[in-house]
Order: sequence, then C-alpha cells, then structure tokens
Amino acid sequence: MQLVLQRSAQFQEALVASFGSGVMLFDESPRRFASASACELSIEHAGVLRLALGSGAPYSATALLRLQYEAVLRAAWLLHAASVEEVASETAQPVRAAVMLEQLAGKAPPALVEPLEQANAFSADVLNAHAHSGHHALQRVTAGFPEALALDLARSSNGLLYQAYRLIATLTGKKALVEGTARVHATFRDCLPAD
Repeated sequence: MQLVLQRSAQFQEALVASFGSGVMLFDESPRRFASASACELSIEHAGVLRLALGSGAPYSATALLRLQYEAVLRAAWLLHAASVEEVASETAQPVRAAVMLEQLAGKAPPALVEPLEQANAFSADVLNAHAHSGHHALQRVTAGFPEALALDLARSSNGLLYQAYRLIATLTGKKALVEGTARVHATFRDCLPAD
C-alpha cells in the first residue's frame, strides 16, 4: 500500500511539474473559472484521500473518492454542458451527478466522458453508501477493509486526479500542457486504474 501511495504522490508532483511556472486560464470567463475551481476541489479531495489511506482510514477515503469524483464531474459539466444560467447561478439546486453525466455525453470529448462513465458504473452505489454510512459501508467496517480494495481506491483516485489536471490544462488553451499531462499519465500507469 505504501508503495502505491508513494507513487501516487510522485504522480501528482509530476502533474504539477508538467505545468511549469504556473497556470493561466485561457480567459477568466465564469465558465472556465467555475470549472477550474471544481478541479481544484477535486485535487484537494485526492490529497486528503491519500492521507486517509496512509493513516489507516480507508472508510473515510472511500467517501472522499465520491466527493473527488463529483467535483471532477462537475468541472467537466461546467466546461462542456452547463447552460450559461447554470454556470452563473450560485443559489440554484445543484445538478445531480447522473444528470451531469448524461448531459456530458456527446458534448465533451470521449476521452473525458468514458472514464467518468466507467467510474460511475463501477462504484456509484458503493461510494454513496460510504458517503452516507449506508448498509454496505457498515458491513465493510464489520468485515474489514481488504488491502486490494484500498489499492483500487488509490488507483481510482489517481485516475480522477489525472482528469482534473487534464481539464485544467485544457482550460489554459495550451495544447502543450494537455500533451504534458498525457505524458505523465503514460509514465505512471502502475498507480492508475487498469484500462
């Protein structure tokens, strides 16, 4: 487990380094700014998830994965599918994850949508159960948390982390940054979800 957590930290460091001197959004439009903010939130969840796994708190890490997923999903939705009114509204009811995912189909690149759909199909119910202390989460506490599941959790988080950094690279409008994140992704396949 410690090796995967170490590689995960190195993965994030390499993603940050791929941006060079910093990040400048292509423009400061509300859409891009909101998307970047959601990416930042997702990245924060990933860091705390690693800390939770490293300190023996896999149940909290599981709930954090759901938060991380929804933040990167919202970032993609804000950039590619949300209406101007939805982007601008700070008081409206948040759009549900299933609706955002549905609206992204056909509007966002498949390389972004497909991993989000896979993450949702694979784990939505289980992650929700952990986020809300549901039946599955309570059973897992009783039975224990298998290391293989913790490893999958770390790898899934890294896959979402990559999506967040790739979205940020896209928001800069610089193709070289998008390509840089892809190179980092290729270098760290060992700590990412299997294709």
